[in-house]
Amino acid sequence: MDIRQISYFTAVAEELNFTRAAKRLHITQPPLTRQIQSLEDSLGVGLFVRSPQGLQLTEAGKALLADARHLTSLMAQTVERAQMAGRGEAGRLDVGYFGTSVLDLLPRLLAAYRLEHPQVKVVLHPGQTPAQVQALRQGRVSVVFERRLPREPDIAVELVAREDVFIALPEGHRLAAHKVVDVKDLRDIPMVLPEGLPAQVDAMAMKLCRAHGFEPKESQRCLDMMSGTALVAGGCGVFLVPASMTVVGMPGVTYRPLKSRIPAQFDLYCFYLKDRPSKLVEGLLEVVRQAFNRINQPVGSRKSNSP
Repeated sequence: MDIRQISYFTAVAEELNFTRAAKRLHITQPPLTRQIQSLEDSLGVGLFVRSPQGLQLTEAGKALLADARHLTSLMAQTVERAQMAGRGEAGRLDVGYFGTSVLDLLPRLLAAYRLEHPQVKVVLHPGQTPAQVQALRQGRVSVVFERRLPREPDIAVELVAREDVFIALPEGHRLAAHKVVDVKDLRDIPMVLPEGLPAQVDAMAMKLCRAHGFEPKESQRCLDMMSGTALVAGGCGVFLVPASMTVVGMPGVTYRPLKSRIPAQFDLYCFYLKDRPSKLVEGLLEVVRQAFNRINQPVGSRKSNSP
């Protein structure tokens, strides 16, 4: 018994007429009759009773019709799911990330993506760039959101957002009274500097301070944004953070925007393998591009609840 025989049987059982069933199936009657006879032979039971009143189902035929309808529905659903997956409308999308993007930007982008692709299951995987590049090549993730820019020939990189830089200050710090902190006012103020963070984070502190005529006064180093902000709360200095970090209401910390004579922004990228096109990844990238083009300003300015 195969799928074609099931569909032929269902048509005859519902029409109770070979001529009408053949017309419904867009075939001639003789091959339809042969397929039903072959199905009855393989099952070893009769499925129809032929009488002067017309075609009638046997008890075996009635039982098979109930299951055949279920199988037909299941097959239709299977075909539909396969087609949706092929169009990037269903399936599983594994997304790698690292850092503060998961606090604000990434959730908003994923929310926009889910509105357009509700059948896609999104799974998040934290990890730093070297591990995420390996995960991409092993197929454990399909796309990664990171601030560190990988420079690998097989990896495509796209800019996701430019976030304004904020200054994290200890609560009660004299600069916390300002609505906006001028970079020049950070001269001689102890500053927490990154050690294990992407180079752009460390370079930003150097670039901003040097553009205003001084070197940052290092208090100590940190391994990530959360630990750097925690050091600020502990009174160890001030710390430059992306706007997405300001959603973290850490006790003892005040965030203020910066006034600078040069642009002060942190970039967020997404990257994926060039030679593994995926409709799911393409769908997410389309949301990312639409968001970036629509806003046309740092996503971290947070003037809207949508990305």
